[in-house]
Amino acid sequence: MRAAVTTGPGRIAVEAVPDPDPGPDDAVVAVGAVGLCGTDLHMFLGERHDTGFPLRQGHEVGGTLAVLPAGYSGPLQVGQVVTVDPAIPCGGCRPCLRGSWPACRAFRALGVALAGGLADRVVVPVGQLHDAAGLTVSEAALVEPFSIAAMALARAELVGGERLLVTGGGPIGLAVTVSAVAAGHRVMVSDPLPARRALAGELGAERVVDPAATASAVAEWTGGAGADVAVEASGTRSGLAASVDGVGAGGRLVIVGVAAHDLVVPVPRILFDGVTVVGARAGLFPPALATVAANRQAVARFASATYALADVGAAFAHAIERPAEVVKVLVAP
Repeated sequence: MRAAVTTGPGRIAVEAVPDPDPGPDDAVVAVGAVGLCGTDLHMFLGERHDTGFPLRQGHEVGGTLAVLPAGYSGPLQVGQVVTVDPAIPCGGCRPCLRGSWPACRAFRALGVALAGGLADRVVVPVGQLHDAAGLTVSEAALVEPFSIAAMALARAELVGGERLLVTGGGPIGLAVTVSAVAAGHRVMVSDPLPARRALAGELGAERVVDPAATASAVAEWTGGAGADVAVEASGTRSGLAASVDGVGAGGRLVIVGVAAHDLVVPVPRILFDGVTVVGARAGLFPPALATVAANRQAVARFASATYALADVGAAFAHAIERPAEVVKVLVAP
């Protein structure tokens, strides 16, 4: 079969590789679509020091179930559309045993430690598959970023009708926006790119703002009280600073944006205003599937361009070089 192999910084080629060899608890998925996310772009450019080359990338996967383990008796069936949860905790360490599995010290992920979905087929532990009946394979691939949004909102412990400040209008920030609006919350999105601000408004954000005006806009929007929740989805120092400034006393700050650098948090603000700060890693798939299924027109706006597997290099170039016009580039083998 074919697979895209990242051989070094900025170098990727489609190669012939052995057909999948699933283990006793593995399924095989015929890949229908793969989304390229920011993590993929950083790995491709050699900016992730925890990964090496060669790599078989691709963790946002939608496809058709091709092979089930022998003796499998669960609800999945060959031929159905599935989405893949790429985050695989060990299940036996202390964080896993107490339910904090995203903090697993032996955490592995498809497309990082394990061969990913930029291929004709991919091997996946059967427990990592979710029924995506009724969705297209492209929609199924987009469930993964919505699962990250679902985890961020779960970590926020939302109550009815709260105001959320979202810093960063990339795929995760926009998925948070769609998910929060669908759940009845009010959202402001801060992003430097006019096109992303415009899209955030079209997806339901009540307010959109340039980062330079975030502080005054939040104060006006909330009557000086600050947002109930801030979700930092940019991975930048300025985004975190805006989130810390924008969240109100007794509010919650959820950090979901991945950053390679340290982010400085002002302790007095957190301490004396009683702001809760949490991180959100990995995804929650059942609520994400429900959100995608109920908001298909909004989700369709995330697919900015689709490339064939043979053109995977052009897909990465598009995502890297044209951020102002890209939410999500898909590769469809």
